[in-house]
Amino acid sequence: MRGHFLLLTSHLKLARSPIPSGATFYVARPSRSIAPSSLNSAFKNLSFAIGGTLPLLALTILGWGDWKTFFSNPARAGVIILALAGAIAYAFSGSSGLGIGRREDRSSRWIFVPLILIAIVFAWLPPHLDRLNRWTIDGNTVRYLGLIITAIGGFVRVAAVFELGHRFSVFVAVQPDHRLKTDGFYRFVRHPSYLGALLVMTGWALVFRSVIGLLLTAAMCVPIIALIRAEEEFLVREFGEQYRSYQQHTRWRLFPLIY
Repeated sequence: MRGHFLLLTSHLKLARSPIPSGATFYVARPSRSIAPSSLNSAFKNLSFAIGGTLPLLALTILGWGDWKTFFSNPARAGVIILALAGAIAYAFSGSSGLGIGRREDRSSRWIFVPLILIAIVFAWLPPHLDRLNRWTIDGNTVRYLGLIITAIGGFVRVAAVFELGHRFSVFVAVQPDHRLKTDGFYRFVRHPSYLGALLVMTGWALVFRSVIGLLLTAAMCVPIIALIRAEEEFLVREFGEQYRSYQQHTRWRLFPLIY
């Protein structure tokens, strides 16, 4: 729900210009000066995204046990590339990142504890079991199906963040001049970024042929649904009838035709 607007500033310089009658007048000539706030926002978002992504990718490779054989499989190498590409793209989304904006629902922060714990286990365990060939789905075809699902989920996730721009934040919060987003992906489900994240997890589990990974993805639905409920209660308090109308118009919270 949040981010930084791109600020452009221009300074006017007055230049003296004579006219044939001997009189003079002043012509305003703009000189361009780009404020550093947009670059600072992109740098902060890139630092945040890379700082959160690299440790999880390191756990993934550590779980496999050998980086050389890890990257010998195109599907495994592909998910690493997609993860890094998503982190870089996020930097230019205008997101508020960790910003709490005008108001935050601090009571929902506890939800991040199970989210982080599941994410850590999810990063390490599926590749580890894949290497041991335990609790795995037979065949390499499933790996490439997983890679496709990961790419689709990553696109939905990043596109939803771009659509919100400065309104997107890690926390349950509203930003200054916050307005509801009801079109784009938000026309189909009310929380498309969470849908994208779950698709990424599903694809990731399939890349490592992991039954346990799929079970962890299902387990991740529990804190995500708790976060959705906290967000919606907060938004109803903030926007009242406007958000209730959006709930009636866009019926599905997370999964079309299901929830």
